[in-house]
Amino acid sequence: MPDSVILKGFAILDTIQLKSVDELVKELQQIPGLKEIGVGNELLSFRLKGGPTMLIKLKEFSSLTKGGTASTAFPPLMILNTIKEDSKANVVGADRGENRQNKKALVLAPYAWEFGQTDDPLIPLKKLPKNRNYKGGVNYKANKTKTQQNITLEDYLSFNDYDVVHLGTHRAEICNLMGYEVETTSNCHSYISSGITYKKEDRQELIDYIKNKNIRGISFSPGELFFIPEFFASAYPNVNNKLFILSACQLGQRGDLEITFNQILQNAQLFYWHNTVFAEDALKAFSFMYDRMLEYGETAPLAFENTPYQLKENLRTYENDEKRGDSIEVNTYLKMATKGNAMHIIEPVSFLDSKTKKELQEGVVYPFEGILEDEVAEEASFTIEFLGYTTQEIEAEGMTFSLNVDGNTVLDHVSFLPNTDPYDNIEVESGKNNKTTIVTFKGVNLKKDLQKNSTVKLEALFHLSEENYGVQIINVSTGSSDMRIVMKSPDGTINMFFDADNYGLKMTHPAENATLYSDEEGYIYMNAPGKGWMKTKLTQMFSAMAKHAPIDIDFMALETKKGSVMHKIAAFAGEITISRLET
Repeated sequence: MPDSVILKGFAILDTIQLKSVDELVKELQQIPGLKEIGVGNELLSFRLKGGPTMLIKLKEFSSLTKGGTASTAFPPLMILNTIKEDSKANVVGADRGENRQNKKALVLAPYAWEFGQTDDPLIPLKKLPKNRNYKGGVNYKANKTKTQQNITLEDYLSFNDYDVVHLGTHRAEICNLMGYEVETTSNCHSYISSGITYKKEDRQELIDYIKNKNIRGISFSPGELFFIPEFFASAYPNVNNKLFILSACQLGQRGDLEITFNQILQNAQLFYWHNTVFAEDALKAFSFMYDRMLEYGETAPLAFENTPYQLKENLRTYENDEKRGDSIEVNTYLKMATKGNAMHIIEPVSFLDSKTKKELQEGVVYPFEGILEDEVAEEASFTIEFLGYTTQEIEAEGMTFSLNVDGNTVLDHVSFLPNTDPYDNIEVESGKNNKTTIVTFKGVNLKKDLQKNSTVKLEALFHLSEENYGVQIINVSTGSSDMRIVMKSPDGTINMFFDADNYGLKMTHPAENATLYSDEEGYIYMNAPGKGWMKTKLTQMFSAMAKHAPIDIDFMALETKKGSVMHKIAAFAGEITISRLET
């Protein structure tokens, strides 16, 4: 595309004076070499032969809605990929290896200055960083004043670097003139406002940049860039493992956006509005959807399906003439384009702290069971949270769980539902909502002897199908095996301090002002008033002590060997606190 043609288009824009549409059309029709003219409510367009579409802004966009004025509610020209019951689930970013846990979202708000608190990009900005997958990974760029320019073409060209992209902007429609008539069928096109403005003296630099980057699908107004759907087809020929939300008015009216994304979506979803929508309505709809995707862990299509009818369909746009000039009341609805896998936007599996049921934190000292560095494999129990599915759905789909410890598989595609055996090593309980299930896998053999003060890599895999899975990888510490154990009962508190190096134990009973000691052979020592030092078996002492603490364990049946009692107490105690003591 020659620079001369583009600059000639700008020269025409510079000489055009805003007047009635009829007068503007007549003036443009007198210009030699003009290829086409288009008319819309907000924009008027023209194109010179061999040049880009140039735009004349007829009036400003409304701050109440996400785009142009609508005088009629258009039915969809095509239906694109409704939800398929047999579509498999996957996770955004699943193609990025271990780095898939550190997900990235791009949130663009070019009209934050206009929409204010009803700007729907505020929803992902608020909700995504609360999830561990997006901590530090949300790139929010907004124009907070009309003259502020925080969003660039580079941002619009960077979508492939992100797992979730949410754009809140305006859209206008222009229909080409056929002679002296406006053709309102196949010759109508969507123009999406980028919010990128530029000065007259920057035009040549902008043209050079667009040509060097081979960017297609851009239209120019005197000081602002607009996109047509071709821009996305050119920049993103294959959209894989992603979620796009393009929140602007009327994107579904003419089918050009649908056709474009039907060609470029691989395993992904796109959400957009069919007709004009109030910014406040868009805010409510996306707030609910993000909650379903984050708090419930649902895939984007399922979150869309579960969004209440009144938030996504038959939404009134203009209630009366006072709200929007000469417009009449129309209805709109949220649409979804989907191809391939139904995408989770978070990893639907998490390690939990078995006591607090909160997310396990990176680097925490984990309560492994056994003596470190004794050439005997340790055991451990793991509490896992599964998101996105009811227990019935997990069972029906045959979803399973695998666990790797330092790269070694210790649980391989284990089915945990239905939970019908009360005596097995799997305990299932309900989570925070009907799409959350908490499962504890007890007494898992780690198949290796762990080292003191070392890092252990835990990897939880929630198998959604044969090919796809959710994952959490976390590094925890073994500490030194030294423990402080606090057992509470109505009769008082017992404190125990266990030294893993010499297997010595100190036990205090503050209420009775008593202190006990034990050795590696399981003998216990105490100084009895009037009797001096006494020696007895550790298991016998624990059996007597168990009467005063809610511990359901047969201490007499335990072997008296190094660590055998200390490392089993945690699994059986009723109300107990165990802390690892670092060296």
